[in-house]
Amino acid sequence: MKPNPYLLLLSLLIVGGANAQVQAPERGLSKGQTAAVDHDTAYYRSFSGTIIGRIYLSRSYLQFKMEPPAGIPPMSYPVNKPLSLGVGLTYKSFSFSFSKGLNFLQSNKDKGATKSTDLQMHLYKRKWTIDLVAAFYRGYYLNPRGLGVGDSHDYYVRPDVKIKMIGSSVYRVLNSKRFCYGAGLSQNAWQQRSAGSFLLGGKAFYITIGGDSSFVPYSVDSAYYKSNIHKLHVFEIGPGIGYAYTLVLQKHYFLLGSFEENFNFRLSHETGNGIGANRAGFSTNYMLRLAAGYNTNKWGLSLAWLTTGTKLQGKEFDYKYTITAGNYRLVYARRLAINRKMKNIIGPDPD
Repeated sequence: MKPNPYLLLLSLLIVGGANAQVQAPERGLSKGQTAAVDHDTAYYRSFSGTIIGRIYLSRSYLQFKMEPPAGIPPMSYPVNKPLSLGVGLTYKSFSFSFSKGLNFLQSNKDKGATKSTDLQMHLYKRKWTIDLVAAFYRGYYLNPRGLGVGDSHDYYVRPDVKIKMIGSSVYRVLNSKRFCYGAGLSQNAWQQRSAGSFLLGGKAFYITIGGDSSFVPYSVDSAYYKSNIHKLHVFEIGPGIGYAYTLVLQKHYFLLGSFEENFNFRLSHETGNGIGANRAGFSTNYMLRLAAGYNTNKWGLSLAWLTTGTKLQGKEFDYKYTITAGNYRLVYARRLAINRKMKNIIGPDPD
């Protein structure tokens, strides 16, 4: 399938927005002066007025797992995507990045190829964290190896299977004066003392999974196969609560962990031969963020993982489905002063 150049350009702009964060800048000061800032500078230092250049390795995924009733092995449809190498620039709330898949690192061509368009924006503001996702994936393989095929060395490849996810999440950072998400996840701040914050907010997601035929091969579950369940639709919306904490060691090293749990109203729909089963109820889903790295005035290095997941129960058969999405990213960031005030803020690295 030939990529749409306009959609590609839009995805580059929005994915780059994953690194954006808006904060009130600290003013450049002479010795002995103080500034009216909106956070405790003993805990973190903001660099939102600098240009931040970065180079990174990343990998994203959107996949689902099936847990059948007893006697049938669990199975999953993972992606087969290589790492991507990218570069980007951020200034205040504007960010741009470009990445290219390292196809020579493709793990196994026998698994087929996953084609994807990821439009993700993760905004780490001082008081808010905002996630916007529009992900479209096509081309999967069935795990474990040998399931659904005659040869135990081969994979059951499904180039027709596609998953779409569209959604948003908004959370309020209650202790924004001392805790900063951006220090660990967007590199435009430096958390210098350990701090944490409770989070309050909510999210809404719509997910579809579809294929040309049954998700489960005949040799694995003939009844499911004959029913030809080949589409799932899920809509979830609800409030949530969470907590985030950054542990700082020797001012420069940091470990960040954040967990959000949502309590949702859910609508789901299965489609098969003569089947149009709707199910309504309540469910939970989660979002987990982990990051570790090293920060100074002028540069930062971080390894981050963001993942979200939701579970649902099938109506026609006693199948449980788990859908997960996320990305890994290794980032080196360099902060560049654009005027005398920002040079005063960056200055030499303190001890």
